[in-house]
Amino acid sequence: MNPRNLLVGITLGFFLVLLSLFFVGVPWASETHEVPLFDPSGPAVANEQFTTYMVTLILIALLLSSAMIGGVYLAKREEKT
Repeated sequence: MNPRNLLVGITLGFFLVLLSLFFVGVPWASETHEVPLFDPSGPAVANEQFTTYMVTLILIALLLSSAMIGGVYLAKREEKT
């Protein structure tokens, strides 16, 4: 096994465990109700995302951006033989 592949696998596993730990402690609502997208005077999905979950949203955006850049890099890389 290539040491680089092992390092990539360990790093990916670490990030997946870290990401799953963010979602374990979130108190998810269990009842079904209408969710307003935006309400300037009260709680809504957009208000919650950019106030309460701002750090989590930024971390997920950075993780997805780096995964996209890494995917493009790996797709364009030429194999050395």
